[in-house]
Amino acid sequence: MEREITHNTKTNRFETIEEGITGYVEYERYDSGLDLTHTIVPKAIGGRGVAADLVKYALDYAAQNSLKVKPTCSYVKIYIDRHKAQYGHLEDIIETKFPTIEGGIGNACGIKK
Repeated sequence: MEREITHNTKTNRFETIEEGITGYVEYERYDSGLDLTHTIVPKAIGGRGVAADLVKYALDYAAQNSLKVKPTCSYVKIYIDRHKAQYGHLEDIIETKFPTIEGGIGNACGIKK
């Protein structure tokens, strides 16, 4: 069964609902692309590939619409790095607005400087 994901332009999110619980990738629009700022999957629906499906959908949307992607969310950055052949060309390298958490492996979304 394929997961249903929708693009909610009112909230700037790519969303899916499982068991009545919403998971999403949030973005901010800029001139030439999307700044993917947060990937949120509540624990109750975690461990099912929801985050990966949401990020893939967002990246496919960007590719289909000739948009660049700023991977501010650390999960998005890791996903792009793991799928460089398919999505590496979309990445718009920027200085992130979120700091690296000590001991972490990337930039933490949701923690502003």
